[in-house]
Amino acid sequence: MDEMSKLNNDLINMQRQLSKVNAELSRLADLRNRFVGMAAHDLRNPLGVIKNYSEFLMQELNGKLSEDHFEIIKIIHSTGVFMHRLVEGILDLSAMQSGKVSLHVSRNNLGDMFSEIVKLNQTLAEIHSIRITLKKPTEHIVADVDKTKIRQVINNLLNNAVKYSSDGTEVNCALFRKDNFAVFCIKDQGIGISTEDQKSIFEPFRTISNEERREKSVGLGLSIAKNIVQAHGGSIDVQSEPGKGSTFCFTLPLPK
Repeated sequence: MDEMSKLNNDLINMQRQLSKVNAELSRLADLRNRFVGMAAHDLRNPLGVIKNYSEFLMQELNGKLSEDHFEIIKIIHSTGVFMHRLVEGILDLSAMQSGKVSLHVSRNNLGDMFSEIVKLNQTLAEIHSIRITLKKPTEHIVADVDKTKIRQVINNLLNNAVKYSSDGTEVNCALFRKDNFAVFCIKDQGIGISTEDQKSIFEPFRTISNEERREKSVGLGLSIAKNIVQAHGGSIDVQSEPGKGSTFCFTLPLPK
């Protein structure tokens, strides 16, 4: 009995120590998120100025500078755009991880929402002779969602599909009902994703190994998309094979 009592006391002490360690880790994680959020917030405005002013210079000085000088402005602009997008992504992710994101939910027609995003991405697709198709049911599928955030998810997935696809291919989109969920799927004919990369593709700052795309990735879009979908009570996954394209699908619960 004495031995059992000693073991029980040791276990209680270990649990107390573990609780203290967990509390400290939680405090440090919160401190980290606050610091990252503050730093990103302070960087957003000056980076926006660099991005906008360099874009203005590109428009005003096109044809008036030497090719080398104009290329410098283009590099400043593309770097500014990348850094601005990175900072915006960090702010979004930091807010989500700290649990400070609130959903502004309203009832929306999901088919109309999907159609709008397809039209927005069609211009980029046409530049590379990529055709986007959308298949949706004749019935209206409505759900209570944060329209801005769900549009952000769809746009991210569709934008990625176009950027990872070869010229002259197709990106096939579909919306359908499965049980009590709406299912969004976006299938491309791009480079595909290895099994190893699929394990971590939704983690922050993860990009595809040896990726070939038209625009450098900050590695935050899919992580943010996952957080948004899960906040709505849905899930997101990918099916892919190198050289055979990828299919990203996510679900949203429907009103009962």
